[in-house]
Amino acid sequence: MGPRHAAPARLDAHGPSPMILQGRLLAVADRSPQPGWLRVEQCRIVEVASGDPPEAPAAGGPDAILCPGFIDAHIHLPQIEQAGCDGLELLAWLDEIIYPAEGRWADPEVARADVVLASRRMLASGTLGYAGYLTSHPGGVVAALDVAQDTDLRAIVGQVLMDRNGPQQLLADPGALAGLAGQLAPPAGGRTALSVNPRFALACSDEMLALAAARAGPGVFIQTHLAETRRECEAVAGLFPDDPHYAGVYDRHGLLTDRTLLAHCLHLDDDQWRLIAERRSVVVHCPTANTFLRSGLFDLDAARTHGVRLALGSDIAAGPDVAMPRVARAMIETAKARAMASPGGAVAHIPTPAEAWTLITRGNADALGFTDMGRIEPGASADLLVLRPGLPFDDHLVGRLIYTWRDEYIERVVLNGRLMDTNVSETVRGQ
Repeated sequence: MGPRHAAPARLDAHGPSPMILQGRLLAVADRSPQPGWLRVEQCRIVEVASGDPPEAPAAGGPDAILCPGFIDAHIHLPQIEQAGCDGLELLAWLDEIIYPAEGRWADPEVARADVVLASRRMLASGTLGYAGYLTSHPGGVVAALDVAQDTDLRAIVGQVLMDRNGPQQLLADPGALAGLAGQLAPPAGGRTALSVNPRFALACSDEMLALAAARAGPGVFIQTHLAETRRECEAVAGLFPDDPHYAGVYDRHGLLTDRTLLAHCLHLDDDQWRLIAERRSVVVHCPTANTFLRSGLFDLDAARTHGVRLALGSDIAAGPDVAMPRVARAMIETAKARAMASPGGAVAHIPTPAEAWTLITRGNADALGFTDMGRIEPGASADLLVLRPGLPFDDHLVGRLIYTWRDEYIERVVLNGRLMDTNVSETVRGQ
């Protein structure tokens, strides 16, 4: 198997063996990080303390920062090399750029290569858990599960379901798909779960949406898109004229649950916001993608007013950047742009850097059901970053990290209690 197909390497000398990490503990984003250390045993944090460590640390030091790894709540693995194809709106971009790229996954080796590349890039940017889309090809699911087992990234991934309004090579018959569900399963004891991923209502018949609901049993996540562009919304209204609105199409099929991840949600009325809140579904804000495709500016105030659960996603490849701190920055800048464009200062809330940082760690982890990730506390999984950014350890540290983020800030990665090779970027590129 060629170099591009090899999964990122791990340095197992310190995992699952016990180890100590030292640094400023960035456990709570709205407080200045304090000097301390933590002990890792059996892939978990078992002790957190202030001051100097009792023995030499395996990684870090007094000038380092220890923080949780980042979580991406929305990424398309087959699109990893398609960023930057500018000048198109969503539906044209799908037809001309994305669907041809996804068609390449008919070859399982191409699928594996893309999953490996996406995994490397996430690791290099500090993303240690994600919710992702594959394609409609069963071989792509096998490749994603295989690579996930090799890398130990924590993941929720799903085969894309679509049976209309796309190229024939990406469409599937719902009846034929019904028999495949039991044949694709993640390995027991792994860190990967399969989700149900109807692409969006525009690409799914009633029969396909019904199949998606049937697959989404207890504990299974559903990933889809909702109201990304006005043109998309108009097309969905034409396909489902008897439903009150776009969110209602999903709700009629039982697809709005407390484990549903709804990407974008840019063009919703109050009825749809209320429905999403009632169903406790998660809205995944994808600010870099929304700007790139000029789809709209997310209404954070509406989400907050209705008490909607929120997550943040890179949405590669409409989003051009894998690094979640840059996505967090875009979230803040989107709210600022809405505020500047709103007459009389109608925008009520602009996220602080601490709020945005919390969302890409603990907040996204909780939204994806990774409730032991995204935090530094005893019992949490040891999915951590050792940073050495050379920035002042002051009350503005998190803002400095978000607004100046470079992947070179990452000195080491601890993934599921295992210390990655010394130079993460070199490990990711060099295997």
